[in-house]
Amino acid sequence: MTAFQLDQDRVAANITRNTLPRYNPAREFSADPYPEYAQYRADDPVHWGLPHDPRLPGLWYLFSHQDCWKLFRLGMAEDAPIGGMPAKLDWEFGAGAPAEAQDYFAIRKRFLTAQDPPDHSRVRAVISAFFTPKHMELLRPRVEQMVSDLLDVIEDQGSEPFDFIELLAYPLPLMVVSELMGIPIEDRDLVHELSAGLGQGFDIDGNFDRVLVAADAARRFRDYLGPVFDQHRAERRNDIIGGMVEAADSGDSLDELDLFATVSILVQGGQSTTMALLGRGVLALLEQPGAFAQLAADPDALAIPATEELLRFTSPAQKPPPRWAYEDIELGGQLIRRGEGIQPMVGSANWDSSVFADAGRLDLARKPNPHLGFGGGVHRCVGSTLARLEGQIVFRELARRMPGVQLDPAGELTYLNRHSVRALTSLRLVRP
Repeated sequence: MTAFQLDQDRVAANITRNTLPRYNPAREFSADPYPEYAQYRADDPVHWGLPHDPRLPGLWYLFSHQDCWKLFRLGMAEDAPIGGMPAKLDWEFGAGAPAEAQDYFAIRKRFLTAQDPPDHSRVRAVISAFFTPKHMELLRPRVEQMVSDLLDVIEDQGSEPFDFIELLAYPLPLMVVSELMGIPIEDRDLVHELSAGLGQGFDIDGNFDRVLVAADAARRFRDYLGPVFDQHRAERRNDIIGGMVEAADSGDSLDELDLFATVSILVQGGQSTTMALLGRGVLALLEQPGAFAQLAADPDALAIPATEELLRFTSPAQKPPPRWAYEDIELGGQLIRRGEGIQPMVGSANWDSSVFADAGRLDLARKPNPHLGFGGGVHRCVGSTLARLEGQIVFRELARRMPGVQLDPAGELTYLNRHSVRALTSLRLVRP
């Protein structure tokens, strides 16, 4: 297989077709992306922008809700004209990248986001049973207890300012996903370090520096997970890793590389995006006039719709991995030809005023709310039910127990150094 290549005349024609300057995905992590999204959505919604990966000549960026939704729908069938596997174009994920990066690309191509049916369906079927609404309801009391314990720690500090990310938004998703997966409690900090390193591979910004970090994390993850899998085999645990190990050992559904890839990406995704939802969700509630007071007035009734609106408003995963055109297709009136990459910008789609009235306003009772916060199609986030559960409980209980909480005027917002996930690493609050 070869490296990524496109005919240069085609690339030049794509650039000429643009209305606005080529979109640059590399930005300051703290910068507000929504004004720029609005400009592209209005004037150049299907746009040939700059690539994040130095091997690519460009990508088609989709900024409207309609075009992102259509892209996701196109990928539903086994013979879909788009998907996540450049191998179908005789391109290799790791071709043209440094040798030191190959351990990352070897595991990356087995992520759920990089597989199409039937391989995607085979792997997803094993883990989806753990994320059904029924299973989440069984998990609810345990998550409620975790949230209550973390809020107890905050309340014990009295009126002192506290960092909501440090004390709740960061530890809770890690605790929940680790317990659900079957990660030993004493290993959780190490697992988070490794998952954060692996996540760097989704945020290539013009060179391979982040991929090298991800490759190191991939090697260390495999070294760590091998003994964990062996322990689950010996003890036959009823958790996600246990279920996946059993499926792999049966020889019908998974192989060993599926195990490593799927467990690592579930841990990575279950931590960073939920932390983003909780942190920026609370920030939005406190910044938008009257929003937190509205939630505090009736937290039981509003927890579910408020979580849906915060998924739309914050779009924790601003952009899922690109899709690839396996044949010529049309999106938004633009011909996209075989071999070209397509980047759905769900952060922009979720602020599309043609779908969401007054999209820049937080409306806790918004209905309908067809947000794309979890992506769509076959690659829709498998852990969406878990993220929703955590959001509903945290927003409800924070509003119920601390209705007067406010932003700390002396606090400074800091952001995670990632482009695909827009998350806070510090959010200081104060209880009057």
